[in-house]
Amino acid sequence: MKKTIFTAASILALATAGPAFAQSISDVTQTGNGNGANVTQTGSNVSDIDQIGDGNAATVGQSGSNNDSDIDQTASGSNTANVAQAGVDSFADVIQDGTSDGNVAGIAQGAGVSDATTAEITQTNSVNGTGSITQDAGERSFAAIQQGDTAQFGGTVATAENANSSITQAGSDNLALTIQGGLDQTSTIEQTGADGFNQAFVTQGATNGSGGTAFVQQLGTADAVDILQDSVGNSAFVVQIGTGATNLADIDQGTTAGGDGNDNSAAILQEGGGNQSTITQNALVAGGSNIAENEQIGDNAISTIVQEGSGNFADVNQFGANTSTVMQTGDGNSATVTQGSAVVPIMIVN
Repeated sequence: MKKTIFTAASILALATAGPAFAQSISDVTQTGNGNGANVTQTGSNVSDIDQIGDGNAATVGQSGSNNDSDIDQTASGSNTANVAQAGVDSFADVIQDGTSDGNVAGIAQGAGVSDATTAEITQTNSVNGTGSITQDAGERSFAAIQQGDTAQFGGTVATAENANSSITQAGSDNLALTIQGGLDQTSTIEQTGADGFNQAFVTQGATNGSGGTAFVQQLGTADAVDILQDSVGNSAFVVQIGTGATNLADIDQGTTAGGDGNDNSAAILQEGGGNQSTITQNALVAGGSNIAENEQIGDNAISTIVQEGSGNFADVNQFGANTSTVMQTGDGNSATVTQGSAVVPIMIVN
């Protein structure tokens, strides 16, 4: 049985003086197979959709200020949820639970001023799940995608496989967070803004994980990246382009007791300003055959690479007023450091 509900219950709030302001409130609850819900609202909006069944689909469109959208889907089949919001102080939350295959969740906040927006996606126990968040032309926005590992937030442990997350933020003072606990996860975060002060945090493999890939690109000043990968066969890439204030990049692989740290690779590319970067591999666990690469082009660059184990490789290239420290412990390690004053052009990854 398939149910499709189109709802927009509106409440008109009248003030005793001045113009009237519209508020829309929508509450949809569906239980069964193949549910569908479509909500469109204008004004100061609240939407709540709960779907329990097999193969749910929900779409929410809101324009105005102080929008609030909550979608909760539980199914053994694939769920689809899409939220589009235009306005300041908007909040969107999508939760997809159940042993499903191919969940898709997307949140887009923008189409004009989108300051102080919040977007959160949670997918647990799913295979081939996809979560994406886009926040456009705003400041002080927060985006979080959690796939597989609810233990990070104090819940029960759940795993996921082949999950893919993407966060794109334009503006300054934004925060992006990705947590993935499972096998073969991919995380991409892109933050742009001339004023900078953006932050990105990625955690992969904290529970039953391996083969994660994390990519973070920041274009601006005074940005910060922190990537933590505690499993085997992970890759981490950071690109920071900016001038002026210091950009910070930190990659930790195999640094939590009880984890594993074999066959990981980490690469950091920084251009402009007083950049600083650190790559740490196998600080608290046994491991080896890791690769760490760091390239810095610009002013006052500082690079620190720490590797513990056997068969590790470190490569550092610095062009500017540079300081480099490489520490390796074990057998068969190798390190190459190149320093110069010439500035060479690089290609920005799009």
